[in-house]
Amino acid sequence: MNAKSIGRAARAAFAVSLALVMTLVVAGCAQPGGDTSGTPSSDESYSTVTPGKLTVVSDLANPPFDYMDGDMPTGFEVDLMNALASKMGLEVEYLSPLKFDSIVPTIQQGGKADVGASNFTITEERLQSIDFTDAYIDSNQGLVTSADISQAVSSDVSSLNTPSTQVAVQAGTTGESWVKENLPSATVVSLDDPIQALTGVQTGLYKAAVADLPVMQYEVKSAYTGLSVAMEIPTGEQYGLVVSKDNPGLTKALNKALQECREDGTLSQLETKWFGEDYESEGSDAAATATQATTASGNAGSIDVNKATARPNESGGDGVIGGMNTRLTWEGTVNVDDGVSSVTLSLPEGSTFDGSTTRVTVLDGLNRINVDSETSTDGSSVTIKFKTPVPSGSLLRLEITDMQFPAEGGDFVVSGSYVTGAGTQGALDDSPSISIIANTPVQAIVNYLDGQTWVEAWNSVPFLNMFFKPQLLVTSFVSLFNGWLLCLLLVVIAYPFAIALGLLFAIMKISNFRIARVIAAIYINVLRGTPLFLQIYIMFFGLPMMGINIDNNVLGVIVIAINSSAYQAEIFRAGIQSIPNGQYEAAASLGMNRAQTMFTVILPQMVRRVIPTVTSDFITSYKDTSLLSSVGVMELMMFSKNLTTVSGNITPYMAAAIYYLIVTIPLIKAVGVVEGRMAAAENGGGPRPKAGAKSAGASSKAQTPEPASMGYHAEEKDTASVLGALSAPFRAHSSKEA
Repeated sequence: MNAKSIGRAARAAFAVSLALVMTLVVAGCAQPGGDTSGTPSSDESYSTVTPGKLTVVSDLANPPFDYMDGDMPTGFEVDLMNALASKMGLEVEYLSPLKFDSIVPTIQQGGKADVGASNFTITEERLQSIDFTDAYIDSNQGLVTSADISQAVSSDVSSLNTPSTQVAVQAGTTGESWVKENLPSATVVSLDDPIQALTGVQTGLYKAAVADLPVMQYEVKSAYTGLSVAMEIPTGEQYGLVVSKDNPGLTKALNKALQECREDGTLSQLETKWFGEDYESEGSDAAATATQATTASGNAGSIDVNKATARPNESGGDGVIGGMNTRLTWEGTVNVDDGVSSVTLSLPEGSTFDGSTTRVTVLDGLNRINVDSETSTDGSSVTIKFKTPVPSGSLLRLEITDMQFPAEGGDFVVSGSYVTGAGTQGALDDSPSISIIANTPVQAIVNYLDGQTWVEAWNSVPFLNMFFKPQLLVTSFVSLFNGWLLCLLLVVIAYPFAIALGLLFAIMKISNFRIARVIAAIYINVLRGTPLFLQIYIMFFGLPMMGINIDNNVLGVIVIAINSSAYQAEIFRAGIQSIPNGQYEAAASLGMNRAQTMFTVILPQMVRRVIPTVTSDFITSYKDTSLLSSVGVMELMMFSKNLTTVSGNITPYMAAAIYYLIVTIPLIKAVGVVEGRMAAAENGGGPRPKAGAKSAGASSKAQTPEPASMGYHAEEKDTASVLGALSAPFRAHSSKEA
């Protein structure tokens, strides 16, 4: 394809992308935010999507909280939603399960679901985009490993903090945040649900998995053998139901129903039903052991500083960039007989923060202790005063959200002081250092966009803000670049192997040897007849169970190559059989044997004819790399999913779509050019023949029988049937899973 054609292809790519954007914009502006009007329920202060029903969206993949029992949703949260709806005079309707990272955007857009229920931890970051009901249960995180290394990991969790260690998490959860903050050197594999994570640990694909403690305990006990909860992580989180900010009346109604369930014992009964005993008392024994161990190792009359970490805010990465909002988490264990009445944290000079967003959590082991506190700020210091002293043996966690470290970056520590219940003042040890990356040029562009009035107006349209937020589009293009390169690398490396395998099985399919034909038929039909998604799961989870451990990226190349080779085999078979019989006769008259005829006469002609179809298959395989995100391969869609879960916005997926179009549209244009030239060449250099036209020469060729001595199952074909033969496998290939 010449430079002029490439230029036209680039312009076509831009035009198609622009048309797609404009179409979506028009659709979005026509109904901004979706149809959120709904129909008012008996309480006119709120509305529901469907009259008389409370529509719930969940991933239904977190037993015993929510999961599918056959085709019916079941679990603690499902029973809770039924109880709440009953008190509100409504019926519950569950939508088909969605991925966890899609639930918040679904609630935000409105018109599809009223409530999101899927073990959502109430966090300040999430409260910026959606509302939460009051907490209905307390929880923590659990770290699961194989039973044979459980004790070692429990004694030293830092053994997992190596680049070669893969730790599986559910994308967009507090478990993912904990791993990124506390095991920054480990390779974090973000998956759709904790079941995938546990399956990967059991097969040996991943070293550990982190998710909600009740889910991990339930699954390890009831469904998985050889696994153990190596560590109970006291995060002190609380779960709430997700509701749109545009429907505050519904949040109030749910809170009222939740309070009634708490007062009449319904909530306690559900906890007993699904967790075996009262949920809060269940953790007390284990919590006491954890507390005793912590207290015994501490220094009497002090606060032991356990950690100070910052949540990664680097788009698509694990770094913390200065001058950008992050969340500082400080933890200390109280070892003061009189308790602690106040704590002051001294943050690095040049940091900015809002003390009103400080969250205080006090845990007795795994159990939350309710405390009343007041927060005040003074320069770079923040002080938290407790109305009742925090008791000795407690874990004190302070989280400061919307905080920014100095933009110039560097290594920083958090220091401070405390006051005991008796009024004695003490100094806090310096925390472990926190590495901050200097502000980047990309962030400077984002800061510029933040101050533009047109950007503010653009983002005021719900659809545009959700799908094409300018600031996020800029950071997404940069963050997704490595994932895009990996996509290209996977398919470019896989495709030569796919072509070689495809050619081998094509020749086997048309050979004289019955065994070869049977083997080829089984190989081709099985791979073409099963979803690529299933083949990925078999390769990624099955091979480790057989003791075969291969790097995820290499395994991705293998599975793409094997899957594509089955389609290539049919393309090559059709291409070989499309060669006129006269070519075989001419080769035989020159004294060529079958191998010489195939490799010097037939295959060179076949290659020209299958180029368009092979290119189309390359495009399909390139898009199919997105399925590798289901097993944690960090390709384009995996990067997009991670950004979406962090931002609660669909824009990263739109940036990924543009990256796909950059490759696919020029290739589609190239296929059209090649097909046109082939048609012209086969028509003697003249214009492309009309559909159904057949030349006299072609008719005479169709009547020439193939010599039996050639040993190939080539059917009689004329020139006009060549494209028909080539299109047959392509039509079958078009049904391949995208």
